[in-house]
Amino acid sequence: MTATLTDRYVAATVRRVPDRQRREIERELRAVIADDIDARVQQGEGPDEAERAALTALGDPRLLAGRYAHHGVGLIGPDTYPGYRHALRSAAWSVLPTVYVVLALVHRAHGENAWAALLRPLGGTVNAAMYLAVCVTIPFVIADRVRRARPEADRTAGPWTPDRLPAADEPRPATTRDLVGTIVKGAALMAALFAQRVVSPVTSAGGAHVPIVNPALWHFWIPYFLTVLALTVAIDAAALRLRIGHPFTAIARVVLTAAGTLPLGWLFWQAKVFNPALAGSAGAPTTVAAPGSWIAWLAALVLTLATAGTLAQTVRVVRRGRAVTA
Repeated sequence: MTATLTDRYVAATVRRVPDRQRREIERELRAVIADDIDARVQQGEGPDEAERAALTALGDPRLLAGRYAHHGVGLIGPDTYPGYRHALRSAAWSVLPTVYVVLALVHRAHGENAWAALLRPLGGTVNAAMYLAVCVTIPFVIADRVRRARPEADRTAGPWTPDRLPAADEPRPATTRDLVGTIVKGAALMAALFAQRVVSPVTSAGGAHVPIVNPALWHFWIPYFLTVLALTVAIDAAALRLRIGHPFTAIARVVLTAAGTLPLGWLFWQAKVFNPALAGSAGAPTTVAAPGSWIAWLAALVLTLATAGTLAQTVRVVRRGRAVTA
């Protein structure tokens, strides 16, 4: 079945609202469009012309989605807010669980009991969430102010019309929010790596801070992973320019994913990620420095799931991109 303009308009609108609201908004939006089309047909317009006129009157679905979802968009305008919300949610889901798990392992390695290792990291995770929110918000506020300061860019594009609606099955192209999300997550990781060297939550018997990450990794592996991260940002920038699931960017993502996860998994398995001094600082034995421990198995499982998810998403985007360009 061929999607109508109404189907494409509704799809472009509801994809930008929370999942729990989509069905209700879709029903309401279809009813509004149908009533407007009927009224225009009764006035003598043809069905196709009436449909186009009704959609044109509703305007850009991005702005309509913001009004339907009742988002506060004072600090960030409606054009930028959907991307900001997506980037903030993506960064939170990827960064905060990692922060919590690392802090929990550190507290456990420091000799604390299981309940303390589970509860004490909550405060650090909340602090990380606040810093993360600020780091994500500032770039989008700047981007929104630049967008408002150059309205001529919107005027050159002309008024919105239904001709700009994407096809119903067209894959979502790479957007600025994807690039910003990658940059923010990379910046948060780099900041954490450098910060833990001087403000580690673990201290020695003399009160000196004990780095969480093995200092020996700074000789090669940490610069290596930072290089992989920089290349990932470059690939996301290339995908943003190509605007569709290009085979080059897909292959590059697969290669970079393998280049990052395989060595990291091996380092976890060999117990070379965490600082061996953590065990000594706690004054008790710990599994942090034990090759093949449960920590290594947990890290291997997480890395396997992350790799599988990245590969599946890459294959799906490439297949949809080929379907669109065929």
